[in-house]
Amino acid sequence: MRTFKSILLAGALLLATPVFFSSCEEDGTLLRYKMEVTVVNDFNKVVDAINNGSLTNEQAIAQITAAINNMDVDQQTKLQAIMDAITSVNNTIATKLAVIEAAMKAQTISIEGKLALIEDVIKNQNTVLDIKLGAIEAMLKEQTIAMEKKMDLIKNILADQNTTLENKLAAIAATMREQTIALTEKMQIIESVMKDQKTAFETKVDIFTKAVINLPNYEDILEAIKTAIININPNEQLKFLQEVLDKYCSDELRYPDNPLSYKGKLYYCIAEIEDTLRYMTYKDDKFKAIRKAIEKLAGENAKLDGILDNMKKIVEAIQAGKTSENEGWAEIAKMLELLKTTAGIGGSTDKVEYVDLGLPSGNLWATCNLGASSPEAYGDYYAWGEVEPKQVYTNSNHKWYKEGAPSLGFTKYNNEDGKLSLEDEDDAVIQKLGNGWRTPTLADFRELTNQKYTTIKKTTLNGVAGYQITSKKNKKSIFIPFAGFKNDKPQTREISSSEEVAVCMTNQRRIDNQVFNCWTFAFEQDRIRRYGKRRYDGISIRPVKGPGVPVPNDCVDLGLASGLLWAKYNMGATEPTDRGNYYAWGETSTKKKYNGSSYKHFKTDDYDRVKKIYKYNEGDGKEVLDLEDDAARANLGVGYRIPTKADWEELLDDCKWEAVTVTLPIELDPAQKKSVARWKVTGPNGNYIILPATGGVKRTGVYFGYEYFDYDTFYTTANLYPAKESPDDEKYEDAVALTWPIYAEETSSGSIKEPSFRSTYRPYGVVVRPVFDLYSNK
Repeated sequence: MRTFKSILLAGALLLATPVFFSSCEEDGTLLRYKMEVTVVNDFNKVVDAINNGSLTNEQAIAQITAAINNMDVDQQTKLQAIMDAITSVNNTIATKLAVIEAAMKAQTISIEGKLALIEDVIKNQNTVLDIKLGAIEAMLKEQTIAMEKKMDLIKNILADQNTTLENKLAAIAATMREQTIALTEKMQIIESVMKDQKTAFETKVDIFTKAVINLPNYEDILEAIKTAIININPNEQLKFLQEVLDKYCSDELRYPDNPLSYKGKLYYCIAEIEDTLRYMTYKDDKFKAIRKAIEKLAGENAKLDGILDNMKKIVEAIQAGKTSENEGWAEIAKMLELLKTTAGIGGSTDKVEYVDLGLPSGNLWATCNLGASSPEAYGDYYAWGEVEPKQVYTNSNHKWYKEGAPSLGFTKYNNEDGKLSLEDEDDAVIQKLGNGWRTPTLADFRELTNQKYTTIKKTTLNGVAGYQITSKKNKKSIFIPFAGFKNDKPQTREISSSEEVAVCMTNQRRIDNQVFNCWTFAFEQDRIRRYGKRRYDGISIRPVKGPGVPVPNDCVDLGLASGLLWAKYNMGATEPTDRGNYYAWGETSTKKKYNGSSYKHFKTDDYDRVKKIYKYNEGDGKEVLDLEDDAARANLGVGYRIPTKADWEELLDDCKWEAVTVTLPIELDPAQKKSVARWKVTGPNGNYIILPATGGVKRTGVYFGYEYFDYDTFYTTANLYPAKESPDDEKYEDAVALTWPIYAEETSSGSIKEPSFRSTYRPYGVVVRPVFDLYSNK
């Protein structure tokens, strides 16, 4: 039995000067003096042996562990001796860390004793941060300590009001980094912090920020944000996310696997948006949190800016009520997937080479046609609605053709089932590539060839003729070869005489009597346009990935060549058949009187005769409304405007107009003529809008102040009526309107005459059917 004097001597020797472990560094020299110590009962002998040789860190830890195990003292005395060694100013950090690790390995110290030791190290004011962090790491790695006890200790450290923030941050960092701890255990730690009512809000922010920085990958970050959001007070969710975002994305912080802070910012911002969608409670908070995350990333990476811009527009559309919440959040979710893929987050296994042209939709275009191994190669040819190439392309061997069937023999995507777009099972790109790749829509091609975003040049690549499409934003480009198309005969291509045609498949078919055709996009002789092609012909496909061009909830994509979207309702209406509000041409709000004296751009005399025209006159030469005078832009926001005469002409030329007629009460019309109640206008892609009758223009009498209307229908345009077509005393006083008479006028063929154009007096109130122009090529 050792005497009390020998116990004190053992403690003193453990507190020896740095010579005691002069070489306890990781990169210590090779052992020059070997010795065997099997049983160490006397610390004097241990110290003497170490002082006579040079040991590696592992050897030193083994020696100290053996010494601790053989200290013939009670537990409390042993722990005190170890603690004294850790706090001694004479021992190096390496020595202290070796003592801590040895204590964790020592068999003669109980689990409770080891946990108490770590807690004492954390709380002790004489231990530096590196020692505290090392103590936590040693405890977390020790397999003899149950995980539950480890987590309890960490929770206690984080919840203890007397533990400094510095120590708490060290504890959370070590816990999140430790690979032997399951993610579920780590999330329980975060949950406990978020739920702790005694922990200050700012402390929660700091602890969580430190946790996220030290998580190993994106999926773990996502889980951490989810855990934080659903466990913190709902009233603090938005503030919490914004505070963490500010801290996490600051330049001072660094993501551990990347020397640049941007990757960490990217990981966290995308994760925040994704979990905000899923778990945040309040709608307005969702808007604010997502917008802030987008703003943090915007401008940091040109490759992502187009996607982020589009996400922001969708958020604004939801917030303004222009897109339903369900549809809007679904679009945001699609954008997130594209954002993650583009950013290389989430472990994508996509092997398709693509080019990001910085388009507003965020679409990524494959560098090659489907089945090609280089940009200039033609690739495989597919019949529309089939997923395998073949040798012969005829009507009779088409997958969906059967002689004698309705709809000209086509048994699917016909007038009976009403299907206009390829289903996934019939989309060759989806079936061959998967992973979000698909056959483009007409809208995708319109955006790709939009002169606002790209330039198109006929050129050659490795001797093959085609078109190069180059982004105006980032100068990147794709090449589309003149692959022509296959028809009827094996291994042949039908091409123009100059061999300058590229026909690319879209996922849409034509409608009604054109059911045998699909829509393609053709590049031919400097004309770039949609083109109806027989669906059984062999057509090349250029894959695209992304959500496509988003359509605001209050608009319809009719498949027009311009890409212009038409609003579902007249301004001020909530149903397609409602008349809506009246606006004077060039004014942005409704009013009580509609005459020359109340019109902002005219000066009139007492008889309402125009004496002076302030704007849109001979002097300024303006013939189309400025956006500042556009009622649609002013009331609905960026992207919306009043359609021009040319926009209406495209609608008349490219769409199918069907009149819906009614008979007025006999008191109003004894002749019982058919009246045009509305027009159904169906676009090339089968989508349609309704244009209701409006009851004429709204005008106010000068003398008696009464209002009166025409019976004919008028829709305003953004165009001034040409001065050369006006009488001398009415020049610049009129605007152009689309109109149709109240009574149906039948043509010689029996059909009802479509609307036409005429002039209206600028001060009169006329209804507005807006268009959305943000993505069009107008």
